[in-house]
Order: sequence, then C-alpha cells, then structure tokens
Amino acid sequence: MTDNNTVLLTGGAGFFGGILIRELLEQGKTCVSVDLHPHEQRHPNLVSVQGDIRDRELLRRIFTAHQFDAVFHCAAMLAHDNPDRDVLWQSNVEGTRNIARAAAKNGVSSIVFTSSNCLWGRRFNRPVHEDDSPEPVEIYGQSKFEAERILCDYADRLNVVILRC
Repeated sequence: MTDNNTVLLTGGAGFFGGILIRELLEQGKTCVSVDLHPHEQRHPNLVSVQGDIRDRELLRRIFTAHQFDAVFHCAAMLAHDNPDRDVLWQSNVEGTRNIARAAAKNGVSSIVFTSSNCLWGRRFNRPVHEDDSPEPVEIYGQSKFEAERILCDYADRLNVVILRC
C-alpha cells in the first residue's frame, strides 16, 4: 500500500464490510465506504457514502475526492435481498466492472474482492479444493464468478486478490 493510508470499501455497511472497517480503523486507516444502506458505525476516520456502485458518476466523484491506497470490494446484492435477477446481475457484475475501471483509471494499486463459496453449486462429499472448477448453478454464484473474471481482466493494472468465503 502507498503512504496515503486511505482505502475504499464497497458494501461497508454489510456483514463483511462492517467487520473489515472496524479492523482497518483500528489500524489507523481512513476508510471511505459506499453502500446502498446507511452506516450505523461512526468514526472520525470513516467517510460514509450512501450510494450505488452502478452509479459511475458517484464513483467518479468519490475517486476524484480521495486518493485510495486500495479497494476492498465487499458489496454484493444477494438473491434473497432482491429477487429481480437483472438488478442483482447489474449490481454484482456491472458494479464490479465500474469499481475495477475506476480503480485502474485512478492509479489504485490493489483490489481485494470478497467472492463466494456459491461458485460451487454441486455437492461434494468432501471439502472444496483449490483446483475444483467453479460451476455455479444459481444467479448469485454466477454473478460472483463473472465478477471474478472481470477483475482478472484488470490483473495487468491492479494487484487483484480474490477471497472465496
């Protein structure tokens, strides 16, 4: 990470994002979080933006106002939160594309993506192994897998880390 000590978190009001923000703030980072939902967390080094990662103009303003050391991309629309498949796909896939494009354009060095174990839709009679090929069967897993592919397309410009929780 660079010396500016500022990171962007998408989905910072969510479960993983909220845990990560607390940890990063404890480490002395400045966190800018964008989420569809309002933040309950308050901290002098937390900038909360209620907004949508599908909104390219909002992302342009955020990336213009801040120089980010890294992006932690935790935002995801879940199928049980929004049964509209097109909205879920747009949020998880096109939202990821918007984040990757903005990060690369603005000289961010790294992006860490929270993916999913839903990439494996068939049952194994054993734990999933690193070399098991993803075969998502439902829209959420398919959208996360497509988001991973988009991020891999940026690996020549960004250090891309994908966590399959």
